Amino acid sequence: MKTVSVIVPVYNVAPELLQRCLLSIEVQTYRSWQLILADDGSDEPVPDAIRMPHRGQAATRNEALRYATGDYIMFLDADDYLLPDCLETAVREIGDNDILQFGMQRVTKDGQQKQQLIPYTFYRLTSACARLYNRQWLEQHPVQFEENVYYEDVYFSVRLWLLHPHYKIIRYLGYCYTVNPDSTTSEIHYQDKKALCDHLRRQLHSARTFADKAIVAYTLLRVRLHFIKEQHNRHNNQ
Repeated sequence: MKTVSVIVPVYNVAPELLQRCLLSIEVQTYRSWQLILADDGSDEPVPDAIRMPHRGQAATRNEALRYATGDYIMFLDADDYLLPDCLETAVREIGDNDILQFGMQRVTKDGQQKQQLIPYTFYRLTSACARLYNRQWLEQHPVQFEENVYYEDVYFSVRLWLLHPHYKIIRYLGYCYTVNPDSTTSEIHYQDKKALCDHLRRQLHSARTFADKAIVAYTLLRVRLHFIKEQHNRHNNQ
């Protein structure tokens, strides 16, 4: 039976949310998994976690990958959780592919569903989560997380897509993403958003093939639309 290494970075997460996250791993119907709980320098040390100095989620994920011994990798944020059959479904469906992309559901802290995020294309979801990665493929390709930036998942996903891995998409909503207005992404400033857009523009200009240009252009458009919608919603809520 193949093993899934589940990487969970933790930084000052509410205890009840972390407990829900870890419980969702413990009750998986697929029993061959390795939990890598990585504490990114939380104010209160997390029991049974690999303790690291605070350097951000990207650096914590990169460091945690060194401890992975499973055949597959899955990233799970500490305030999110998996449905009980998530690992079983992912391992069954990935086949000989490098990456399996599945869907997410946005939920409130008490678990009420707000939105379904269905991956109609491989380039639909920029989150590094809701995917199962072949660990051997990850080790053979330079796709570590960009450190000291916000929206590190977007940087990671674009870099991943431009390597053109063999992938499979399923419309399974096994990852539950908790909508948290107190998260770091709610505090990102204009300069950080501009840095992401500037990075994508540079990638667009340097892309050598039409397919690569299309991937980056599509991502840049969606990122800019997201920022415009975010600004509009903030203005209406004032």
